[in-house]
Amino acid sequence: MKINNLKNLFKNNFVKNIFFVSSGTAIAQIIGTITYPIITRYYTPDEFGVFVTYSSIIAILSIISSLKYEFAIPIAESEEKAVNIVFLCVGILIIYSSIIFLALLLYSNEIFSLLGNEHLNQYWYLIPIGVSFIGIYSLFMYWSFRKKEYLAISKTTISQSFFGNISKIGFGFLNMGAFGLIFGDILGKSAGITVLSKSFINNKCFSKANLSEIIEQSKRYIKFPIYSAPSKLLNTLGVQLPVIFITLLYGSSVAGFFGLSHTIVSIPMSLIGTSVGNVFYGEAASIGRKNPKKIKELSNNLLKKLIAIGIIPLITLILFGPILFKFVFGSNWYQAGIYAQIIAFLVFFRFMFTPITNIFSVFERQKEELYLDSFRLVLVLIAFGISKYVNLDSFWAIGLYSLAMCIVYFVTYIYAQKILNDEIKKI
Repeated sequence: MKINNLKNLFKNNFVKNIFFVSSGTAIAQIIGTITYPIITRYYTPDEFGVFVTYSSIIAILSIISSLKYEFAIPIAESEEKAVNIVFLCVGILIIYSSIIFLALLLYSNEIFSLLGNEHLNQYWYLIPIGVSFIGIYSLFMYWSFRKKEYLAISKTTISQSFFGNISKIGFGFLNMGAFGLIFGDILGKSAGITVLSKSFINNKCFSKANLSEIIEQSKRYIKFPIYSAPSKLLNTLGVQLPVIFITLLYGSSVAGFFGLSHTIVSIPMSLIGTSVGNVFYGEAASIGRKNPKKIKELSNNLLKKLIAIGIIPLITLILFGPILFKFVFGSNWYQAGIYAQIIAFLVFFRFMFTPITNIFSVFERQKEELYLDSFRLVLVLIAFGISKYVNLDSFWAIGLYSLAMCIVYFVTYIYAQKILNDEIKKI
C-alpha cells in the first residue's frame, strides 16, 4: 500500500518537479556542509566579513540587472515572444553592467569608504563581472522554467555549489584571502549557464529575435520594471542591508560571524525553499490566472509540508547552535553559533512563507508587492536605527532585525492569500 502511494505521489507533476529541483539542492547542501568546515579554517572572520559585504552589494545590484523582465519569460503567450523577452533582458543587462563598471572605475574609493569597507576597493572590478554572470544565469533559469527543464536546473545547482566551494578551498590553500572567497563565488555562480542555455541555442532561438517584437514585449510587460524591479530591490535591500549596517556599526569580524551563521542556517532551508518556490512559480504560471482555486489548494498543501520540514532544523539550532558551530567550523567561529540561534527564526519564517508569495508575479500584482517590500525596508531601517540610537550590542541588534523580518514574512503571506481569495471570488 505504501509503495503504491509513493508511486501515485510521483505521478503528480508538481511533486515530481519539486523532487528534481530539491534533489539538486540537497546534493548542493551536502557539498556545502562538507566544504564549509574546510573553508572556515582557511579564512579569518575579517576576510569573511569582506566577502559577505561584497556578496551583499552583488545581491543588491544584480536583483534589477534585467529590470525583472525575466519574470515575463515563463508567462509569455508564445515561444517567439518569450525569446524576444530573453533578448530584451540581455540588452538591459549589458547596459546595466557597463554603467556599474564606469561608476566604480570613477568613484570606487568614495563608495567603499561610505560603506565602511575600504578593503573592497581593490576588488571593485569583480563586482560588474559578478553582476553579469548572475544576470545571465537568472534569465536562462526562467527560460528553463518555461520549458519545465527542472532536471537541468537541478544539475546547475549542484555544479554551482561544487565549483564555488572547491574554488574557495583552492584559493584559501594558496592563501589568497578575501579575493579567493570573492572569485570563487563568481566561478560558482557562473557555473550552469551553458546547461540552461542549451535548449535556447539548440532551438535556434536567435533567428526569432526581432527588434519591433522586443519593443512590443517591453511595453506589454512594463509592470515588471515599474513595480517588480523596485519591489525586488527593496526586498533585497531588506535582506542585504543588515550586513552593511553591521559592518558599519560593529566591524568586519562581526559581519563575518553574521555572514557565516546566516549562510549556514540558510543552506538546508533557503535553498530547498527557493527550489520549491521556483517550481511553485512555474506550476502556477502554467495553471494560469483562470484557476486560482487550484493554486490556493496547492499553496495550502505546500505550507504544511514546509512547516514539517523546517521545524527540526529550527529546534536543533536553538538548542545546540554555538556548540555545533565551534565543533564543525573551529573555535574561532563559536560566536557565529550564537547568531545562528537568533537567525534560525528568521530563516524558518522565510522558508515557510516566501515560496508561496510568488503568486504576486503570477497575478501581476506588482504594486501590492512594492508596498509590502517598502514596509520591509522601513522595518529594517527602524531596527538598526534603534540599535544605533540605544547603543545595543550586536546580539540584540540582530535579534531586533530577525523579529522585524518574521513580521514581514507573515504579513506578506497573509496578503498573498488575500489575493488568491479575491481572484477566486471573481470566478
